[in-house]
Amino acid sequence: MFRKDLLTPCPVLHPNMDEFSDPIEYLSRADIAKLGAQYGIVKIVPPENWNPQFSISKDFNFHTRLQRISDLGITTRSRQLFSDNINRFLKMRRKRQLKQYFTAKPAKGHHPVKVYYYDLFIKVDGMGGIKNMSRTKWKDLKSQFGVAHDSQELETEFNTNIRSYSNFLKEHNSNYEFPESDSEDEYDNCLICGKHDHPSLTLLCDNCDNPYHTFCLPTPLNSIPSSNWYCDKCLIGTGEYGFEEEVDVKYSLRQFYNLCLEADQDFINKYNNGKPLTVDIIEQKFWEFVDIQKSDLEVKYGADIHNLKPGQISGFPMMDTPGIKLDDATNQFYINHPFNLTKLPFANGSLLNYISTAISGMTIPWIYIGSLLSTFCWHVEDHYTLSANYCHLGATKKWYGIPSSQADKFEKLMRDSAPDLFKRQPDLLHQLVTLLSPVKLVENGIKCVYADQNPGEFIITYPRVYHAGFNCGFNFNEAVNFTMNSWLEFGEKSINDYKSIGKENVFNHYQLLENILRAFNRQRGKIHRNQINLVKKSLKGFEDQMMRQNEYLFKIDKSKFNVEYKPKKIKRSKNNSNINYDIYENYGDDEEDEPLCDICKTHLGYQYCIINNKDRRFQYSKHSGLIDKKEIKEEPKQLLTPKASPYEQVNLTSNIERAELVSANESSRRFKEVIDLVSEEESKEESKKEFKEESKEELCMMAQFDQLVNEAKRKAKEELDAKNEGFTKRRSKRLQEHPVDVSENAKNKIEGEYHHLRTLATSSRMKSNSSSSASLSSRMMGKMTMVQKFSSMKKLNEKDSVLLCLECCTKVFDKESGDVPTGSILLYETYPSQLKELIKETKRNLEEIQ
Repeated sequence: MFRKDLLTPCPVLHPNMDEFSDPIEYLSRADIAKLGAQYGIVKIVPPENWNPQFSISKDFNFHTRLQRISDLGITTRSRQLFSDNINRFLKMRRKRQLKQYFTAKPAKGHHPVKVYYYDLFIKVDGMGGIKNMSRTKWKDLKSQFGVAHDSQELETEFNTNIRSYSNFLKEHNSNYEFPESDSEDEYDNCLICGKHDHPSLTLLCDNCDNPYHTFCLPTPLNSIPSSNWYCDKCLIGTGEYGFEEEVDVKYSLRQFYNLCLEADQDFINKYNNGKPLTVDIIEQKFWEFVDIQKSDLEVKYGADIHNLKPGQISGFPMMDTPGIKLDDATNQFYINHPFNLTKLPFANGSLLNYISTAISGMTIPWIYIGSLLSTFCWHVEDHYTLSANYCHLGATKKWYGIPSSQADKFEKLMRDSAPDLFKRQPDLLHQLVTLLSPVKLVENGIKCVYADQNPGEFIITYPRVYHAGFNCGFNFNEAVNFTMNSWLEFGEKSINDYKSIGKENVFNHYQLLENILRAFNRQRGKIHRNQINLVKKSLKGFEDQMMRQNEYLFKIDKSKFNVEYKPKKIKRSKNNSNINYDIYENYGDDEEDEPLCDICKTHLGYQYCIINNKDRRFQYSKHSGLIDKKEIKEEPKQLLTPKASPYEQVNLTSNIERAELVSANESSRRFKEVIDLVSEEESKEESKKEFKEESKEELCMMAQFDQLVNEAKRKAKEELDAKNEGFTKRRSKRLQEHPVDVSENAKNKIEGEYHHLRTLATSSRMKSNSSSSASLSSRMMGKMTMVQKFSSMKKLNEKDSVLLCLECCTKVFDKESGDVPTGSILLYETYPSQLKELIKETKRNLEEIQ
């Protein structure tokens, strides 16, 4: 049950007109900043006579997104995803489907206990897995669930219904990337090899309908399964979740308002016995719906609206608002007021003045049009900046915030609540799709602050403050970001946190620091103490980054690169013509975004590498992020058997069985590739050349398989002959079946090609037993496993040139083992000596002042 009394109300501030006219100065003031640190969020009520006219255009319209409230809870969604995935697994094994929970015998004095399978799975996994479960651990687990100590139901249910799926997941605990389907694919190309040949050997997943060749799977199938078949993506799950957008429907404010009135009345009749709603009643019911495992309650939310036409950017008056009288003093007052959210990001004291581009949603407002129970989930602002949200009109918006001092505890609790979900979605907390009840936070020792925002009020969130909330009905809000001096440390932390999860930077943090230093070095006259402190902080952060850059430069073998110098050109800020400092941007299109590292997604800046990726392909490595294909030494897993179930372990008891397995896994696959080659030779001679080049790398492996070749050939031919016997059930229905050429001429071509490979393999010299063993292990890895492991690199490998920051470059190409592709470039936009001179100049100027 939701208990509001456990939460802390946020401070409500009433600045006078002078204080209100300098937002950054006011919010930075020691007493106000202390409140921001202590509570995380504050509410600002403007002076009574401050009342800007609502200036949105009559032509304004917008899309909405659909939100199913019960899907937003981190626990309810995790249970649902687990239930869907395990039931597919069980269906594939022809076993009964599970409910989300089972009922267990309660301890004395308790009602019957409802135990969710997902909760049991997470608890056992957290204790080290089923193999490490002792009597003591089971006893402890029973206490946690409130199950009677003499009950064996937890062990029985786990071993009977969860254990096999748990083992399956452990075999795939690092494979959360899967082949991506192409929505524009008209030919049902196999997601593994990318080809649309052999339709009779194409298998469709019974859930996602994605196509796979039977011979491209980790363990190639010799026949079409008679029961349901699901791909790894649908068995393991990606944890992906997003709101459905109503892209084909646009509402005017009047239309959406009327729609909200109807929805409000329906809600009152259905869920509140026809009685009027209050904010407290709505709050109670909202969190009940979040915790309900399955609910059909769906709401609409006009969120993240960023129209760019005049009169549609903001509800505040602007210079280009249609019909506005610019000669009116009142209009000019509100157009230029620093608490006008189109002006706040660049108000006096905001460090966003030191970036060169306008950023939609950060320095340009986004609009939010709410309906009853529409929600914004737990998140922090980009780069951990501050945010300001203003309610123009409508119903109350409910806010919850967590002080930045408890952000780490909050993140840990969220990860502990759904560890498997965070494995699949490391950046889940940046996706704005997940809720956890404030009461749950307080129960775990995390302070949670609440605020009720009404029309004409601002809510300010301070740096790295997680916040969430919902709307009590139709309303119109907008929000932007801004910064102040105390934000700098948070900004630098955000860069490091983003790097670990591959989240893109919105702006270049170290370029901002450089701009602060250059502006200071040009400044003349009296300098305020706060400005000096800002420069000192900026200098330290900038100098530390330059030292790290120099360390990475030292690690890079420059002899393997073409070293080039391409300086940036000076460009004035577009955002505020009154700012007197130089901005640097790349040559080229002025509107082009600054490049990011293709791996860690941080801004490149100063020095970086441009890798020639035309002939060299990279792949994923847990240790370094990327490695060369030749370095892969992972042992293969013996996975799905043709008729049974998903990826059971196969116990091999004889050499004959081992031969069968290797033949199915590798040799038959290679033989099938030869068939593909012959087919392609009839139209493209180039395919033959590419195949031979690939084959040369595998000669040692082919020698290992020589004894199994004949068996593999026999199996492959049997598959071709059986094309009319059982292969049609799950093949692509959108393709016509094309007969495979098994004429005598084709057989001769295949025989000659394979004989050629055997001859080369036999005559090839093995480097060493260990190296050949490693090569064998590497190449025996099934195609699906390889694609799963490296699909995150798919987009990267579509590029002829890969941009790498120095840190990522040193991880990929160290001096001992990194072979840098010929034609790669080490680019200097600024030499270290130039940056060192900037640091020295700044230090000299600081010494002169002091």
